[in-house]
Amino acid sequence: MKTVWIIARQFFRIVASDKTSLIWMLAAPCLYMAIFGYAFRRQENPSLTRASLAVVNEDRGFLSRRLLRSIGSENIAIDSLGLPPATDPPRLLLIPAEFTEKILRKEKAVLVLRRRPDANIEAEQTAVMGIRKAAYRLLAEMSELSVSGRRPDPQNLASLDNRDALIRLQVSYAGNRRIIPAGFNQQVPANVVQFGLIFILIYAGSYVFEERKKGLLKRIRTGPVGFGQLFAAKLIGATCVAAVQSTLLFCIGRFVFGVYYGDSPAALALAAVCFSACTASMGLCLGFAVNQHEKMIGIAIVSALTMAALSGCWWPLEVSPPWMQKLALFLPSGLALRAFHLLISYGKGAASILPHCAGMAAYAAGFAVLFSMLLRKR
Repeated sequence: MKTVWIIARQFFRIVASDKTSLIWMLAAPCLYMAIFGYAFRRQENPSLTRASLAVVNEDRGFLSRRLLRSIGSENIAIDSLGLPPATDPPRLLLIPAEFTEKILRKEKAVLVLRRRPDANIEAEQTAVMGIRKAAYRLLAEMSELSVSGRRPDPQNLASLDNRDALIRLQVSYAGNRRIIPAGFNQQVPANVVQFGLIFILIYAGSYVFEERKKGLLKRIRTGPVGFGQLFAAKLIGATCVAAVQSTLLFCIGRFVFGVYYGDSPAALALAAVCFSACTASMGLCLGFAVNQHEKMIGIAIVSALTMAALSGCWWPLEVSPPWMQKLALFLPSGLALRAFHLLISYGKGAASILPHCAGMAAYAAGFAVLFSMLLRKR
């Protein structure tokens, strides 16, 4: 076992001696996590969707002002306009003249909402719901003042804001979440998979390629090193480097970006180890399969990016066509990312990822057998 570990440590030395390895191993994935995680982090909670609303208020009474203040508390940014604009904004609310007087006279007052057909659907729903809630809230306040025998004036309406709410609504997820992974919940596991593929395919392939070209494998075999020891050392060394990269990236995701990994860290570790073994065996095979180093680097990058895209690393797999979602489950990268999302985004337990880990283990075993055949042939 000592011999195996001595040979396996050589991979760590090669990675540590190459200064550019830190770019592919940590710097690039962290940069991607930060940029795209912050860019799409608001999608993690549907209630954070914010809408812009242009308003033309032809009424100058206190009820229209209170209505607008209530609308503004519903994740809606209000842009007050003096006159209707020449071109329609995405959403325009018209408050008619004598709105306050009509309400006080208990007459019907109509609010007009104009919506442009090409406007964002989520923002439109937020605006419509916010306007309706504000209108219902204003009617409820007027009814409460009427029942209590108080006049509907600005002072009495303001007094309602100072009392405790009669009804409080507490919102929480019932069971497992069903929203599409986004923000850091999407970017951390996605970049662990994507850059795990890129980094290990390049460095494991280059590691074996250089040893093969320089005749180091033959030199090692002239010593007291058996074929099984050499095979195990190469596979363990590459797997450990991949596992270290995954561990560091997951730690950064947890302590820098605040991603919660669920209640089963052991399950997350199992999925990461299976993925590391899979990428390691793939990279070692690549080092034997290609005879030109530049071509091998190109194949490694293109293969890694293609598998990452098809597996949902560039965008949530849930928004992809059905055929792509099915194809992802036949790729080691897709199996890994799905296992990570089940634990991180959907709150599943260890039992839910066992089929995905079995699939990655099968890939790892298959490429390991292929690597042993190539190694023995050389």
